[in-house]
Amino acid sequence: MVKKLLLVCILAFSTTALFAESNSSKSEDSNKSGSSASIDAAFKLFKVMKQDVGSQKAVSYATKRLISANKNFKNIEPKIKDFYQKYIGWSAVKNDLAKLYTKYYSIDDLNNLSKFYETKTGQKVLLTMGKLSYEGQVLIQNRVKTHLSELKSILDAATSSDTNKTKTIKKEQKK
Repeated sequence: MVKKLLLVCILAFSTTALFAESNSSKSEDSNKSGSSASIDAAFKLFKVMKQDVGSQKAVSYATKRLISANKNFKNIEPKIKDFYQKYIGWSAVKNDLAKLYTKYYSIDDLNNLSKFYETKTGQKVLLTMGKLSYEGQVLIQNRVKTHLSELKSILDAATSSDTNKTKTIKKEQKK
């Protein structure tokens, strides 16, 4: 149950854009991670990306997923939603996300991303990113699941080898 809940939380925020670390120089004070100007640029980006709406959807999704795991939770749905809102809702995460974005993106990067997301293609990326992320995770999970017996054999061989080594060591210690 705890693993499912953790997976739900991770999947819930798969709508957040993931990009490679910026190679931009951040030598100017106003361009440093967490500076007022860079935080403002991150918030501008979030507005264009409609992160507040995405966050609300993530809260609803996480709530529904948890309730679907145990129908008895339906009667406490408002409490579950309040919990998620309190810890992963937009007001709870926006400042930390801004700091995270400014860690990897310069002000110029953030402004360029904002400009991109204002375009038709940028909006399409925002609409499909969560689906692509989710479907990619499902694809990977299914590929592993299909070959789980092979993984199990590898793990069994390793653990039986360790068990045999332990038995040999114990026998030698008794001598």
